[in-house]
Amino acid sequence: MITSLVSHAAIVAAQSPLSTISRTSEGICFPVDSGVLNVIDFGAVPNDDKDDTLAIQAALDKYPNGNRIIYLPAGEYIVSDTLRWAGGPHSGTNQKRTILQGQGRDLTTIRVPDGMANFNGQQDSSKAVIWTGSRPAQRFRNAIRDLTIHTGSENPGAIGIQFNASNQGTIRNVRIVSGDRQGRIGLDLGHTDEIGPLLVRNITIEGFDEGIRTWWPVNSCTFEHITLKNQNKFGWHNYHQMVFIRGLHSENQVPAIFNRKDSWGTVTLVDSELRGLPGAEKTSGVLNQRQLYIRNTSITGYGKSIDNADKGRDKGDVKQPGLVTEDTSHKNVASQFHNLNGTLPQKRRFLPVKETPEVPWGEPDIDWLNIIDFGADPNGEQDSSAALQAAIDSGAKTVYLPGGSHFFFNQEVRIHGHVERIIGLEGRCRFGDEATWRLVDLDQTRSEDDAPVVIIERCSNESGGQNVTIQHESTRTLIVSSWIGAHVIGRGSGDIFLDDFCGQLDLESTKHHAWCRQLNTERQGTMLTNNGSSLWILGIKTEKIGTIIHTKGGGFTDLLGCFIYSNQGWDNTAPAFLIEDSTVNLCGLNERNYNQQPCENWFREVVDGDVRFLKERAWVFLSR
Repeated sequence: MITSLVSHAAIVAAQSPLSTISRTSEGICFPVDSGVLNVIDFGAVPNDDKDDTLAIQAALDKYPNGNRIIYLPAGEYIVSDTLRWAGGPHSGTNQKRTILQGQGRDLTTIRVPDGMANFNGQQDSSKAVIWTGSRPAQRFRNAIRDLTIHTGSENPGAIGIQFNASNQGTIRNVRIVSGDRQGRIGLDLGHTDEIGPLLVRNITIEGFDEGIRTWWPVNSCTFEHITLKNQNKFGWHNYHQMVFIRGLHSENQVPAIFNRKDSWGTVTLVDSELRGLPGAEKTSGVLNQRQLYIRNTSITGYGKSIDNADKGRDKGDVKQPGLVTEDTSHKNVASQFHNLNGTLPQKRRFLPVKETPEVPWGEPDIDWLNIIDFGADPNGEQDSSAALQAAIDSGAKTVYLPGGSHFFFNQEVRIHGHVERIIGLEGRCRFGDEATWRLVDLDQTRSEDDAPVVIIERCSNESGGQNVTIQHESTRTLIVSSWIGAHVIGRGSGDIFLDDFCGQLDLESTKHHAWCRQLNTERQGTMLTNNGSSLWILGIKTEKIGTIIHTKGGGFTDLLGCFIYSNQGWDNTAPAFLIEDSTVNLCGLNERNYNQQPCENWFREVVDGDVRFLKERAWVFLSR
């Protein structure tokens, strides 16, 4: 029997201490026909103090590489062994496209009992509560959302999560906690090579020897709103990896960040607060032995704010406590139109940062509509564009594409009216050449019937298939989140937010403001164009050949963290970055090239017809 996820969530809540939650605060619930797998249907029983490991694992094993959500309703689930992403019938289907979804960070908990033999750490062994896969970089679309991992007490070998995702994947709204501060690592992003690119957002880690570990030289990891508390050795331990961080809040006696020597490791850190607890005066807030870019970060309570120790190659330490407005560890700042002499300007303009808006989840049995009910073909043989349009026109707030289905779209769809969420429920779609989704205002003007914010999320195209074109032609806000295979074109005036996004972006309106968290673009030629807009990026990874960002028409691009994976070799007739009569901040630039054909033409800048080239690689580049 298939249990209704909505009604069952209410039953679980009634059985738990959370029974006082109201109908509108139940967290993340899904319709009965959503294609989501409920672990309770596999035998898991929350809040009964019995082992749920086998039941949850059975749900994870049901559809390897299946683009399925494995759902844990509210309550506490006991596990005695590692929960592992499934292996498929061949290596190409292993440990990918699996999403573990709780009802809410404070509603769903996976707990290890105290003193578990599997997690005792004897002979220096470690064991993860959740493991999502090993290399190579094929772990597409893995995610963990909206839950708590509790490793109990007296489990010194415990690791909260060993996470791996590629191109698009995320951890969001997760808490990882040790009951007695013991344990090896809270979030381990170094257990295997070739992790990333991925986005980690809104995560809290309490206890463990290391809160976060990032390792190995590819493929970059982006973080936003991270809280680290009461680690034993390091809040964050980085070796080789490129990490792009905004909003790190650390409360520790130990260094908040250790960026380890003899590596390619780079750290880009902005808008953060590192607070040393009593005892931290004996150490440094940031122990940096490689490259560091830092902006708008408060460091207090430590004996030294930043200890730069790159074998005499760095600029020196930052000793005094307080706000670090902007600094770099090395004297390699470059510009073609003004000589910075290796130092940053005293005052410089940055783009203001907006948080990605939160769109109400709504009540699935009231606010959500299934496109199959409007005639969509779940087998993908017939074009479902008309069904999607009809669902939008019906006045629904949320239109969903159920998991386990496969849809085909090949016509224009107008997104307007009450709809505020189009959600793929992690499935895959096929798009034809004519597939265009246009965000528009009714009658070309903003109407009270138009939702102010629209999110398109949690879906993928077929591997190697056509992208869907998403045209923003509205005064409203557009969010595209956790999506593979879209070409977003900005032609309106409303804000644009791209989060955990694999695809293309072109801004063609001088009225646009765009904020992007973790972009992965593998487009041949010019990968991103900013024509007169304001564009802020936290973390971008590129792979194919061509200009990465072309800023023109008086645009402003503020980039914090870039990984260029240039193993295909460069066509050095085109610069990596092209700036024409515009303003650009490029901070935290990284390249990895293993075929001896790295970039040789990094920057071309044009100001009032004066063209200048710079072939020298720069960690930070300021255009004007």
